[in-house]
Amino acid sequence: MAQSTSRKTSITARRTYALLKGALFSQLAALPFEQLTLTDICNTALISRSTFYRYFEDKYDLLHYCLGSMLDELGLDEDVLYLTNRSSVRDFLRILLRLIGENRILYQKIYHANQDGDLMRIIRTGLIRIMNDKVQAAEQKGYRLKLPAPIFASLMTDFYFDIVKCYLEQDEPCDPDSFVDSICLFIERDFFAPPEA
Repeated sequence: MAQSTSRKTSITARRTYALLKGALFSQLAALPFEQLTLTDICNTALISRSTFYRYFEDKYDLLHYCLGSMLDELGLDEDVLYLTNRSSVRDFLRILLRLIGENRILYQKIYHANQDGDLMRIIRTGLIRIMNDKVQAAEQKGYRLKLPAPIFASLMTDFYFDIVKCYLEQDEPCDPDSFVDSICLFIERDFFAPPEA
């Protein structure tokens, strides 16, 4: 991948990243990822292909960048990663679902245009890779898993991925805070109220 390990940080570069990210999301709302071309992305972003290639190798590299930057912005730290701190998990989920809620229509369009295509598999694979990187970083800080890291990364990816899918599949917009409260009850296995006497 061309720039995936050392991204540019100038104002021009940040503007280009934002334009490409916006163009990718805009195009994904209308087209399945497998039909999306670099020409589509570049035309929407109003940049040349040569400029695109200065930042990314291909559309997969751009997508991986978008996933990684979103997770970095959300603050996926060890407490959230290992579900060790209830308030951190709650805060992370609130931030995640508020972000999605602010752009709910766009994310629903992306999901519906791509739910049966390659995008969901690509996102899941990318998230597992990011989660594995986070697990390795946490282990270097002294955290230790009791189960194999690949299994943990896969299960945690599916957990967060399914939360987002469930939120987007709701027919009526759901308040992110209420949705998070329900997820936290699920995490705590607090499913049922006792029967009324």
